[in-house]
Amino acid sequence: MDEQNPVSRSMSLSRKRFLKSLYLTELVLLLLALGIAKLFEGSFFPFDLHVTAESLLLGVLSAVPLAMLIILVTFGPVSRVRVVERAMNRISDRLQQILGSTILKLTVLDIVLLSTAAGIAEEVFFRGMVQSYIGVIASAVIFGLLHALTPAYFVMATAIGLYFGYLYAIGGNLLVPIVGHAAYDIFALYLLQWQFGKEKRSGDEKSI
Repeated sequence: MDEQNPVSRSMSLSRKRFLKSLYLTELVLLLLALGIAKLFEGSFFPFDLHVTAESLLLGVLSAVPLAMLIILVTFGPVSRVRVVERAMNRISDRLQQILGSTILKLTVLDIVLLSTAAGIAEEVFFRGMVQSYIGVIASAVIFGLLHALTPAYFVMATAIGLYFGYLYAIGGNLLVPIVGHAAYDIFALYLLQWQFGKEKRSGDEKSI
């Protein structure tokens, strides 16, 4: 009997359905943030956002430490620490169950547009709106809870929320975490696509 790889055994959404569901989620978050802002602040967009070349560059650069951290815990020496290895394997398994082979179908444009939508909607909602009312730490914890696929993923998402929260609190420009979030998501999705593709190829070779 041929041995199926984890990706082929997992649930798989169609590419269009997957994209529609995520775009809808991000749209709801954005509209919710704008609606609450209008209700309590009297303006649909009272957030501090200034488009400058410097803020765009800072946003891109802000994703670099996160990308390096992911590489470190995925491929570096830290990845061989037993507790880290187990945590990352659980995250990978959970993502495979949710995304399956769907992520392999994403195009370059899909990844860029989806990451940009997530960066805009989630940063406007969590950093622009939620953080302004309950602070950096509490908003980061909520951000982590809503991304809690596993306990380790909750910790990682909360840390990312703290990171982007303090970037906004210190710099006072929402564009920086928006661009940083989008850039990081692009990297993370490409990495995930590469990992899933590698596992699929390995499984296909074993089944021959």
